[in-house]
Amino acid sequence: MKDFSMTHLDPVTLEVFKHLMLAIPEEMGANLRRTAFSPNIKERLDESCALFDAQGRLIAQAEHIPVHLGAMPSAVEAAMADFPSLEEGDQIIVNDPYRGGSHLPDITVIAPFFWQGRLKGYCVNRAHHADVGGKTPGSMPGFSATLEEEGIIIPPTRFVHQETISREILRRFEEETRNPRERLGDLHAQVGANRLGISRCIGFIKHYGETSFDQFVESIIAYGARRVQSFLANLPDGEARAVDYLDGYERPIPIAVTLTKRGESLHVDFTETASQHPGNVNAPSSVTRSAVYYVLRCLLPPDISPNHGCYESVTITAPEGSLLNPCPPAAVSSGNVETSQRVVDVLLLSLQDLLPELVPAQAQGTMNNVSIGWEEQTYYETLGGGMGGSPNHAGASAVQVHMTNTANTPVEVLETTYPLRILKTALREGSGGTGRNPGGLGITKEMLFRREAEVSIQSERRTFSPKGAAGGKDGKCGLNLLRSADGNERVLPARTTRTVAAGEVLIIQTPGGGGWGARKREWSDINAPACRGGTR
Repeated sequence: MKDFSMTHLDPVTLEVFKHLMLAIPEEMGANLRRTAFSPNIKERLDESCALFDAQGRLIAQAEHIPVHLGAMPSAVEAAMADFPSLEEGDQIIVNDPYRGGSHLPDITVIAPFFWQGRLKGYCVNRAHHADVGGKTPGSMPGFSATLEEEGIIIPPTRFVHQETISREILRRFEEETRNPRERLGDLHAQVGANRLGISRCIGFIKHYGETSFDQFVESIIAYGARRVQSFLANLPDGEARAVDYLDGYERPIPIAVTLTKRGESLHVDFTETASQHPGNVNAPSSVTRSAVYYVLRCLLPPDISPNHGCYESVTITAPEGSLLNPCPPAAVSSGNVETSQRVVDVLLLSLQDLLPELVPAQAQGTMNNVSIGWEEQTYYETLGGGMGGSPNHAGASAVQVHMTNTANTPVEVLETTYPLRILKTALREGSGGTGRNPGGLGITKEMLFRREAEVSIQSERRTFSPKGAAGGKDGKCGLNLLRSADGNERVLPARTTRTVAAGEVLIIQTPGGGGWGARKREWSDINAPACRGGTR
């Protein structure tokens, strides 16, 4: 055993230890994906893993999904408050958005780890389950008004005790979800991933010593705080405001921010944002914080790994009862996946005034959520689109943007697992905004239904286009269509739940990214500004 006795670790040792610890949640994620039952976790990689210290402070996270990771500290805090005296072999489960969760399909499992009887930290993973009950298959209704309509609600609950999984919790999933075998398989995979993480953390302490682990925790958090303070100190002081809108309802829903940068601190104020909404676009406060932290990380040098110290210089104001800090039992299923994207958009829009040579044009600004259910199966997927052009690069095409970091479900998996046939997956030509550095292209995906199914769509940017920057043109709006068996097409709303018959084709055309920079005058104008009203 080696033990480093200095108060703070030297830079070389700290860097080595940082990468050793970062490897643990990465390995946890790989294990979770290999052992999960659902294509959503196995193929789309819709999961995230992280490590926290005994005080609930983030110390290491894998490069997984931003909206999961930024909200995780709230889940750990809630679990610690309800279970201050956990034992070895315990694991806590939670998905309640008002107790540290994000939306109900995202289930978090938290496992403490100990050294010689002393609590040293927590291994945590969060995974999106393809169904957790509720009024529609996939637990992502086009419209819902209360949290209960969206599925099972689990406050922090002891899921595993002395390495034994609670039969009561498993029975609830068996009784209330549409594909219980898949749900139980994914839950067991989450428990197993945490057990692997615990073994690796204990292995680190066994090899390098408890003192070294404690020094690493304090050193990496202090280092993160210093680097962010230094970064902010070198940015110009100022105040910036911006507003953007959610569409998909009768009236646009404003999200407004005032961003104030002074010295080594950053304050983000959402006071002028809309009040809590009667639909499901409300974003829990944990999701709002997650979006703010993500934008900060985008600005930081890439060698700064996210941890608790990185966020000490940031304060956030989101009034209780607002769209970005709702009160229960408000529905939130779309807040996690769609509103979080718009929070990122409006923050980057405001930063264009303070950092015009750094901030890109707007990306597609939506996850294009599609949930499909049959009697015994549920399928969930988000679809990529265009990234905004930036001062140095054209925007990437057909990618997941900002708050999501998932893959697509391979066609082979879709067609062998579900009664679907994929007729087309292609770049959506002309959807990116033109400019010196054009926006990336969206995609067109056409799915033929071989059996009748219930379909829910939650999407954005069907009315308000992704904005260009520095003179670049806007990207094109997205469009949802349904083609009947006789070839007739009709436009579907941005948010909808409906029955789709066998032989019908669902067509999702995702938005392109905005362009950055004015074009040379002689370039041809191949893209008109994005549509309002759903023209193709």
